[in-house]
Amino acid sequence: MTLFIADVGQGKVHVYDSGTDKFYPKLPEENLINLNIAGLKKGDTLVVEDAHLRESHRFTMAQPFNYQQLTQLKETAEEMGITLLLFPQKSTPKTRKLAGLGEKDKTDEADTKAIANFLLKDRSAFYALKEFSPTRLTDFQEKNHHIFDYIQQSNEDINPAKTSGYGFDKKIPYEDAVSRWIKKYALKLTEYLNGDIELIESIGLKFDKKSNIKIAVPNRIYTLVHSILRPNDELRVRLDLGLVPNWKYIKAHYLGCKPFHMKQGVAASNYKHWMRRAVSEYAYPDKKNANTSDFQIGMSFDELTKLKEARTKVDKMTQKMWYAIRKMIVEDGLR
Repeated sequence: MTLFIADVGQGKVHVYDSGTDKFYPKLPEENLINLNIAGLKKGDTLVVEDAHLRESHRFTMAQPFNYQQLTQLKETAEEMGITLLLFPQKSTPKTRKLAGLGEKDKTDEADTKAIANFLLKDRSAFYALKEFSPTRLTDFQEKNHHIFDYIQQSNEDINPAKTSGYGFDKKIPYEDAVSRWIKKYALKLTEYLNGDIELIESIGLKFDKKSNIKIAVPNRIYTLVHSILRPNDELRVRLDLGLVPNWKYIKAHYLGCKPFHMKQGVAASNYKHWMRRAVSEYAYPDKKNANTSDFQIGMSFDELTKLKEARTKVDKMTQKMWYAIRKMIVEDGLR
Protein backbone atom coordinates (compact mmCIF):
# COMPACT_ATOMS: atom_id res chain seq x y z
CA MET A 1 0.00 0.00 0.00
CA THR A 2 1.28 3.45 -0.96
CA LEU A 3 -0.02 6.51 0.85
CA PHE A 4 -1.08 9.51 -1.26
CA ILE A 5 -2.10 12.87 0.23
CA ALA A 6 -4.28 15.32 -1.71
CA ASP A 7 -4.98 18.97 -0.93
CA VAL A 8 -7.53 21.18 -2.67
CA GLY A 9 -7.26 24.93 -3.08
CA GLN A 10 -7.81 27.76 -5.54
CA GLY A 11 -9.47 25.49 -8.08
CA LYS A 12 -6.56 23.03 -8.17
CA VAL A 13 -5.55 19.73 -6.59
CA HIS A 14 -2.11 19.06 -5.15
CA VAL A 15 -0.97 15.47 -4.58
CA TYR A 16 1.98 13.93 -2.77
CA ASP A 17 3.08 10.34 -3.46
CA SER A 18 4.88 9.11 -0.34
CA GLY A 19 6.14 6.02 -2.15
CA THR A 20 8.20 7.91 -4.72
CA ASP A 21 8.49 11.16 -2.74
CA LYS A 22 7.02 13.05 -5.70
CA PHE A 23 4.74 16.06 -5.48
CA TYR A 24 2.24 16.84 -8.24
CA PRO A 25 1.03 20.45 -7.93
CA LYS A 26 -1.89 22.32 -9.50
CA LEU A 27 -3.72 19.41 -11.10
CA PRO A 28 -7.23 20.06 -12.47
CA GLU A 29 -9.92 19.32 -9.92
CA GLU A 30 -11.43 16.64 -12.18
CA ASN A 31 -8.19 14.66 -11.77
CA LEU A 32 -9.19 14.03 -8.18
CA ILE A 33 -12.78 13.10 -9.05
CA ASN A 34 -11.54 10.68 -11.73
CA LEU A 35 -8.54 9.62 -9.62
CA ASN A 36 -6.32 10.46 -12.55
CA ILE A 37 -3.20 10.61 -10.39
CA ALA A 38 0.21 9.37 -11.50
CA GLY A 39 1.24 6.15 -9.75
CA LEU A 40 -2.08 5.60 -7.96
CA LYS A 41 -3.04 1.93 -8.21
CA LYS A 42 -5.15 -0.80 -6.66
CA GLY A 43 -4.51 -1.23 -2.95
CA ASP A 44 -3.26 2.32 -2.42
CA THR A 45 -4.72 4.83 0.03
CA LEU A 46 -5.60 8.43 -0.74
CA VAL A 47 -6.14 10.84 2.16
CA VAL A 48 -7.95 14.15 1.72
CA GLU A 49 -8.89 16.75 4.33
CA ASP A 50 -12.44 16.18 5.53
CA ALA A 51 -13.70 19.69 4.67
CA HIS A 52 -12.77 19.37 0.99
CA LEU A 53 -14.98 16.31 0.47
CA ARG A 54 -18.24 17.75 1.71
CA GLU A 55 -20.96 18.88 -0.68
CA SER A 56 -20.32 22.40 -1.98
CA HIS A 57 -22.41 25.39 -0.95
CA ARG A 58 -22.28 29.09 -1.73
CA PHE A 59 -20.69 30.14 1.58
CA THR A 60 -17.30 28.48 1.09
CA MET A 61 -14.63 27.86 -1.53
CA ALA A 62 -13.06 25.02 0.47
CA GLN A 63 -15.73 22.54 -0.68
CA PRO A 64 -15.67 22.74 -4.50
CA PHE A 65 -17.46 19.50 -5.42
CA ASN A 66 -21.17 18.84 -5.75
CA TYR A 67 -22.87 15.67 -4.55
CA GLN A 68 -22.77 14.03 -8.01
CA GLN A 69 -19.01 14.58 -8.24
CA LEU A 70 -18.45 13.18 -4.76
CA THR A 71 -20.55 10.13 -5.62
CA GLN A 72 -18.52 9.67 -8.80
CA LEU A 73 -15.30 9.88 -6.77
CA LYS A 74 -16.52 7.17 -4.39
CA GLU A 75 -17.60 4.89 -7.24
CA THR A 76 -14.29 5.38 -9.08
CA ALA A 77 -12.34 4.57 -5.92
CA GLU A 78 -14.29 1.35 -5.44
CA GLU A 79 -13.77 0.34 -9.08
CA MET A 80 -10.02 1.00 -8.86
CA GLY A 81 -9.61 -0.58 -5.41
CA ILE A 82 -8.47 2.67 -3.82
CA THR A 83 -9.16 3.42 -0.15
CA LEU A 84 -10.34 7.00 0.41
CA LEU A 85 -9.81 8.37 3.93
CA LEU A 86 -10.57 11.73 5.53
CA PHE A 87 -8.05 13.80 7.47
CA PRO A 88 -9.54 15.93 10.30
CA GLN A 89 -9.87 19.57 9.34
CA LYS A 90 -7.61 22.05 11.10
CA SER A 91 -5.23 19.25 12.15
CA THR A 92 -2.61 20.13 9.54
CA PRO A 93 -0.86 22.67 11.84
CA LYS A 94 -0.14 19.81 14.24
CA THR A 95 1.55 17.79 11.50
CA ARG A 96 3.53 20.84 10.42
CA LYS A 97 4.92 21.25 13.93
CA LEU A 98 5.91 17.61 14.08
CA ALA A 99 7.68 18.03 10.75
CA GLY A 100 9.63 20.97 12.17
CA LEU A 101 8.01 23.50 9.83
CA GLY A 102 7.66 27.16 10.77
CA GLU A 103 5.23 29.85 9.66
CA LYS A 104 7.29 30.60 6.53
CA ASP A 105 6.93 27.05 5.21
CA LYS A 106 3.22 27.23 4.36
CA THR A 107 3.14 25.60 0.95
CA ASP A 108 0.90 22.89 -0.47
CA GLU A 109 3.92 20.63 -0.86
CA ALA A 110 5.02 21.14 2.74
CA ASP A 111 1.51 20.48 4.05
CA THR A 112 0.92 17.26 2.11
CA LYS A 113 4.37 15.92 3.02
CA ALA A 114 3.82 16.79 6.68
CA ILE A 115 0.49 14.92 6.77
CA ALA A 116 2.07 11.88 5.10
CA ASN A 117 4.99 11.92 7.53
CA PHE A 118 2.57 12.08 10.47
CA LEU A 119 0.31 9.25 9.28
CA LEU A 120 3.19 6.96 8.35
CA LYS A 121 4.86 7.38 11.74
CA ASP A 122 1.77 7.49 13.93
CA ARG A 123 -0.16 4.40 12.88
CA SER A 124 -2.81 4.85 15.55
CA ALA A 125 -3.70 8.19 13.94
CA PHE A 126 -3.81 6.55 10.52
CA TYR A 127 -6.16 3.78 11.64
CA ALA A 128 -8.42 6.35 13.32
CA LEU A 129 -9.17 8.12 10.02
CA LYS A 130 -12.74 7.97 8.73
CA GLU A 131 -13.51 6.37 5.37
CA PHE A 132 -15.04 8.74 2.83
CA SER A 133 -18.75 8.45 2.13
CA PRO A 134 -20.52 11.15 0.07
CA THR A 135 -23.20 12.96 2.05
CA ARG A 136 -25.65 15.61 0.98
CA LEU A 137 -25.31 18.89 2.85
CA THR A 138 -28.93 18.73 4.00
CA ASP A 139 -28.46 15.17 5.32
CA PHE A 140 -25.26 16.20 7.11
CA GLN A 141 -27.00 19.15 8.73
CA GLU A 142 -30.03 17.06 9.71
CA LYS A 143 -27.81 14.40 11.26
CA ASN A 144 -25.64 16.85 13.18
CA HIS A 145 -27.77 19.90 13.90
CA HIS A 146 -28.67 18.74 17.41
CA ILE A 147 -24.95 18.47 18.22
CA PHE A 148 -24.25 21.99 16.97
CA ASP A 149 -27.29 23.27 18.90
CA TYR A 150 -26.06 21.48 22.04
CA ILE A 151 -22.62 23.08 21.70
CA GLN A 152 -24.17 26.51 21.10
CA GLN A 153 -26.47 26.15 24.11
CA SER A 154 -23.54 25.12 26.31
CA ASN A 155 -21.51 28.14 25.27
CA GLU A 156 -24.41 30.57 25.68
CA ASP A 157 -24.83 29.19 29.21
CA ILE A 158 -21.17 29.38 30.21
CA ASN A 159 -20.17 32.73 28.69
CA PRO A 160 -21.75 34.90 31.42
CA ALA A 161 -20.05 32.80 34.10
CA LYS A 162 -16.66 33.09 32.41
CA THR A 163 -16.83 36.88 32.35
CA SER A 164 -17.86 36.87 36.01
CA GLY A 165 -15.17 34.64 37.46
CA TYR A 166 -17.54 31.65 37.49
CA GLY A 167 -19.08 33.03 40.68
CA PHE A 168 -15.82 32.90 42.65
CA ASP A 169 -14.36 36.34 41.97
CA LYS A 170 -14.94 38.43 45.09
CA LYS A 171 -14.90 41.60 43.01
CA ILE A 172 -17.79 40.49 40.78
CA PRO A 173 -21.22 39.75 42.28
CA TYR A 174 -22.34 36.71 40.31
CA GLU A 175 -24.07 33.46 41.19
CA ASP A 176 -25.98 30.78 39.31
CA ALA A 177 -27.16 27.22 39.95
CA VAL A 178 -23.76 25.79 38.98
CA SER A 179 -21.69 28.00 41.29
CA ARG A 180 -24.21 27.49 44.11
CA TRP A 181 -23.96 23.72 43.68
CA ILE A 182 -20.17 23.87 43.83
CA LYS A 183 -20.19 25.95 47.02
CA LYS A 184 -22.69 23.58 48.60
CA TYR A 185 -21.20 20.25 47.55
CA ALA A 186 -17.46 20.80 46.99
CA LEU A 187 -16.56 19.00 50.22
CA LYS A 188 -19.07 16.23 49.48
CA LEU A 189 -17.50 15.77 46.07
CA THR A 190 -14.17 14.88 47.66
CA GLU A 191 -15.95 11.95 49.34
CA TYR A 192 -17.31 10.78 45.99
CA LEU A 193 -13.74 10.99 44.69
CA ASN A 194 -12.72 8.67 47.55
CA GLY A 195 -10.36 11.29 48.95
CA ASP A 196 -8.04 10.90 45.96
CA ILE A 197 -5.86 14.03 46.26
CA GLU A 198 -4.70 13.81 42.65
CA LEU A 199 -8.29 13.91 41.41
CA ILE A 200 -9.36 16.51 43.97
CA GLU A 201 -6.60 18.92 42.96
CA SER A 202 -7.04 18.19 39.26
CA ILE A 203 -10.67 19.28 39.40
CA GLY A 204 -9.59 22.59 40.96
CA LEU A 205 -10.18 21.93 44.66
CA LYS A 206 -7.68 22.16 47.49
CA PHE A 207 -7.62 21.66 51.26
CA ASP A 208 -6.08 24.48 53.31
CA LYS A 209 -4.04 24.01 56.48
CA LYS A 210 -7.24 23.83 58.52
CA SER A 211 -8.67 21.12 56.24
CA ASN A 212 -11.22 23.50 54.76
CA ILE A 213 -12.01 22.94 51.09
CA LYS A 214 -11.10 25.79 48.74
CA ILE A 215 -12.03 26.43 45.10
CA ALA A 216 -8.49 26.90 43.82
CA VAL A 217 -9.17 26.79 40.06
CA PRO A 218 -12.85 27.67 39.46
CA ASN A 219 -12.97 27.12 35.71
CA ARG A 220 -12.12 23.41 36.07
CA ILE A 221 -14.85 22.34 38.47
CA TYR A 222 -17.35 24.79 36.96
CA THR A 223 -16.80 23.39 33.46
CA LEU A 224 -17.42 19.81 34.56
CA VAL A 225 -20.44 20.54 36.76
CA HIS A 226 -21.82 22.79 34.00
CA SER A 227 -21.78 19.80 31.61
CA ILE A 228 -24.53 18.23 33.74
CA LEU A 229 -26.25 21.17 35.43
CA ARG A 230 -27.34 24.33 33.62
CA PRO A 231 -27.12 27.78 35.27
CA ASN A 232 -30.94 27.84 35.51
CA ASP A 233 -30.86 24.62 37.61
CA GLU A 234 -32.10 22.36 34.80
CA LEU A 235 -30.22 19.21 33.85
CA ARG A 236 -28.16 19.57 30.66
CA VAL A 237 -29.48 16.94 28.25
CA ARG A 238 -28.85 15.80 24.72
CA LEU A 239 -31.20 17.76 22.49
CA ASP A 240 -32.01 14.71 20.35
CA LEU A 241 -32.83 12.31 23.21
CA GLY A 242 -33.69 14.54 26.14
CA LEU A 243 -31.33 12.52 28.37
CA VAL A 244 -28.15 13.39 30.25
CA PRO A 245 -25.35 12.23 27.92
CA ASN A 246 -22.78 9.55 28.63
CA TRP A 247 -19.07 10.28 28.91
CA LYS A 248 -18.33 9.51 25.25
CA TYR A 249 -20.76 12.21 24.11
CA ILE A 250 -19.44 14.74 26.66
CA LYS A 251 -15.81 14.10 25.75
CA ALA A 252 -16.44 14.42 22.02
CA HIS A 253 -18.86 17.33 21.88
CA TYR A 254 -18.82 19.28 25.14
CA LEU A 255 -15.09 19.04 25.89
CA GLY A 256 -14.22 19.12 22.20
CA CYS A 257 -11.96 16.04 22.11
CA LYS A 258 -13.02 15.08 18.61
CA PRO A 259 -10.79 15.97 15.64
CA PHE A 260 -13.64 16.47 13.18
CA HIS A 261 -15.02 19.36 15.25
CA MET A 262 -13.51 22.79 15.84
CA LYS A 263 -14.31 26.19 17.36
CA GLN A 264 -16.34 24.63 20.14
CA GLY A 265 -16.06 27.55 22.52
CA VAL A 266 -15.43 28.10 26.21
CA ALA A 267 -16.08 24.65 27.69
CA ALA A 268 -13.79 22.91 25.19
CA SER A 269 -11.14 25.61 25.57
CA ASN A 270 -11.27 25.38 29.36
CA TYR A 271 -10.54 21.69 29.10
CA LYS A 272 -8.23 21.25 26.12
CA HIS A 273 -6.18 24.44 26.40
CA TRP A 274 -6.13 24.95 30.16
CA MET A 275 -7.11 22.06 32.40
CA ARG A 276 -5.68 19.15 30.43
CA ARG A 277 -2.39 20.92 29.77
CA ALA A 278 -1.98 22.07 33.38
CA VAL A 279 -2.86 18.69 34.89
CA SER A 280 -0.75 16.72 32.40
CA GLU A 281 2.48 15.23 33.71
CA TYR A 282 4.08 15.78 30.32
CA ALA A 283 6.34 18.74 29.63
CA TYR A 284 8.53 19.23 26.57
CA PRO A 285 12.20 18.55 27.45
CA ASP A 286 13.88 21.44 29.29
CA LYS A 287 10.58 23.32 29.52
CA LYS A 288 8.15 23.26 32.41
CA ASN A 289 5.10 25.45 31.72
CA ALA A 290 1.67 24.17 30.68
CA ASN A 291 2.08 25.36 27.07
CA THR A 292 4.77 22.73 26.58
CA SER A 293 2.17 20.04 27.26
CA ASP A 294 1.12 20.40 23.64
CA PHE A 295 2.61 19.88 20.19
CA GLN A 296 5.93 21.63 19.65
CA ILE A 297 7.79 22.48 16.44
CA GLY A 298 10.25 19.69 15.74
CA MET A 299 8.81 17.36 18.39
CA SER A 300 10.01 13.79 17.89
CA PHE A 301 7.51 10.97 17.60
CA ASP A 302 8.89 9.50 20.82
CA GLU A 303 7.93 12.74 22.54
CA LEU A 304 4.56 12.66 20.77
CA THR A 305 3.91 9.22 22.25
CA LYS A 306 4.72 10.52 25.74
CA LEU A 307 2.41 13.50 25.19
CA LYS A 308 -0.47 11.31 24.03
CA GLU A 309 -0.02 8.91 26.95
CA ALA A 310 -0.12 11.83 29.40
CA ARG A 311 -3.23 13.23 27.73
CA THR A 312 -4.93 9.86 27.91
CA LYS A 313 -4.21 9.70 31.63
CA VAL A 314 -5.78 13.14 32.18
CA ASP A 315 -8.82 12.17 30.09
CA LYS A 316 -9.31 9.04 32.21
CA MET A 317 -8.96 11.07 35.40
CA THR A 318 -11.50 13.57 34.09
CA GLN A 319 -13.85 10.71 33.27
CA LYS A 320 -13.72 9.60 36.92
CA MET A 321 -14.39 13.16 38.13
CA TRP A 322 -17.26 13.56 35.68
CA TYR A 323 -18.96 10.31 36.67
CA ALA A 324 -18.67 11.28 40.34
CA ILE A 325 -20.44 14.59 39.63
CA ARG A 326 -23.02 12.84 37.46
CA LYS A 327 -23.79 10.35 40.23
CA MET A 328 -24.19 13.15 42.76
CA ILE A 329 -26.54 15.25 40.60
CA VAL A 330 -28.42 12.71 38.48
CA GLU A 331 -28.50 9.45 40.42
CA ASP A 332 -28.35 10.69 44.01
CA GLY A 333 -30.31 13.89 43.37
CA LEU A 334 -27.99 16.24 45.28
CA ARG A 335 -29.26 19.65 44.23
